[in-house]
Amino acid sequence: MTIIATVGAYAGLALLGLMAATPLLVELDQRFPVTRQAKAAERERRLPTRLASA
Repeated sequence: MTIIATVGAYAGLALLGLMAATPLLVELDQRFPVTRQAKAAERERRLPTRLASA
């Protein structure tokens, strides 16, 4: 097997693994959406302090 074929085979397996994990990731995202909102709120709170110190 050449290097290109080996890299292609690993990339294909990684893609298949990601496709298999997608429903789980979507379910987790729908079940726990609060963390994304909390992170965005935390970023908004930190932004003025960075601007004031700069």
